[in-house]
Amino acid sequence: MFSYSAEHIAFLRENYPRMTRPELTEAFNQAFGLDKSEGAIKSTIKVHQIKSGRTSGKRPVSSEIKSKLFNKGQVKFISENYKQMSRKELLSALNDKFGLSITLSQLVSFVKNHKINSGRSGYFVKGQKSWNKGTKGVLKANSGSFKKGEKPANYHPVGHERVDSKDGYILVKVADKNPWKSSKSGWYRHKHVVIWEQHNGPVPEGMCIRFKDNNKRNFDINNLFLVSRGEHIRLNQMGYGEQPEELKPIVINIAKLDQASFDKIKQLKEQAA
Repeated sequence: MFSYSAEHIAFLRENYPRMTRPELTEAFNQAFGLDKSEGAIKSTIKVHQIKSGRTSGKRPVSSEIKSKLFNKGQVKFISENYKQMSRKELLSALNDKFGLSITLSQLVSFVKNHKINSGRSGYFVKGQKSWNKGTKGVLKANSGSFKKGEKPANYHPVGHERVDSKDGYILVKVADKNPWKSSKSGWYRHKHVVIWEQHNGPVPEGMCIRFKDNNKRNFDINNLFLVSRGEHIRLNQMGYGEQPEELKPIVINIAKLDQASFDKIKQLKEQAA
């Protein structure tokens, strides 16, 4: 396990007040021939309570920023003009003035790493007009816009089935709109639950539907049975799915008996309390 020496700590303590963390990390690795990450340096600074002397959130002024990509004049130009220009405008002006070929991604990384703020929040300020103000009726739908009543190519009708990627159960689309969610893909429910409800009505609260043979593709109504959530958990704990077919009915009865006993004991304790 790597251990920072007194010399390492002294280096960090001496240079942190005049360097940003990325710059300090780079200088530290060069000085000691190491490959420490910025996160590792940050943790070490915190553990040893090394202070930069800067107010929280305050970065060095442009004259203090050191960069391998830009010289001092270019750093100053970026810092001074970022508030008046967009990134694309600043990039164009920077390359034209200094004869550079800097890419937008390089410029964005630089201002982010050195926390050079534009002062813009991205929100409209009071009194500012939106770009499309007064264009009502002028802007028309493009060729890719849906017309009223038109459905997307990936639309699936009610009755469409798919496999739930989480648990392997079959889901069936029962409506185009889910009353409980804002999903636009439609309302899908477990197929075995839908089939059971078609024969017996809504599943009672606190209950669930299981497959007697544990086959998630056997939707015969005689293969579906109702259990409480507690019984459902006990069946899973007893490895119901791995039990021989002739023992499954017995396992179900044991689970029901165990849960009934648990519920009764719980009821008696609550009454005695």
